Amino acid sequence: MIGVDKIEDIRKRARNGASVASIARDTGVSEPTVRKYLRARDLSERPPAVGRPPESPMLEPYAETIDSWLREDRRCWFKQRHTARRVFDRLVEEKGFEGSYSTVQRYVKRRREELSAELDAREAQGFLLLDWLPGECRVDFGQADFRVRGVVQRGHFLVVAFPHSNVGLAQVFWGETAELYSLIGQGVRGARNPG
Repeated sequence: MIGVDKIEDIRKRARNGASVASIARDTGVSEPTVRKYLRARDLSERPPAVGRPPESPMLEPYAETIDSWLREDRRCWFKQRHTARRVFDRLVEEKGFEGSYSTVQRYVKRRREELSAELDAREAQGFLLLDWLPGECRVDFGQADFRVRGVVQRGHFLVVAFPHSNVGLAQVFWGETAELYSLIGQGVRGARNPG
């Protein structure tokens, strides 16, 4: 947005008979912007439109249930999260909800935004507090390219980390077989109970 003084300058030049192109060239403002401010009668910002109330009293008994589902969704892969439709269907099936879909949809949208803002506020502090108990582990399994004797090969890797004790295990495998999973189990048991 441009300043009020520039808008007044644009309008004054137009009243004096200047063309839109010359006003744009002289003020350094694009022609569509010049036209926009010449058409505008009132430059005051409009108050936000008042919409429907964000939630219905009919949802109050179910709010905690919906919130718990949405919080659990934060831990799921995004394709497995609840849609507003799925939340509505579950409420009807499991809780006997008799309200409308649009009521649930508005509530889910608002709560998702609020939960996301809460998460963003925690991340803005620069860290998330993770508390790991003894014996708990974090497992990552994936694929990567490895250079073996000058040849690039795609391998599968497994990383098991025990954050409480800061111990880890990393292993590369060249395929995904039943024997692989047996070896993984032996490796994890060996890491937990050495000797």
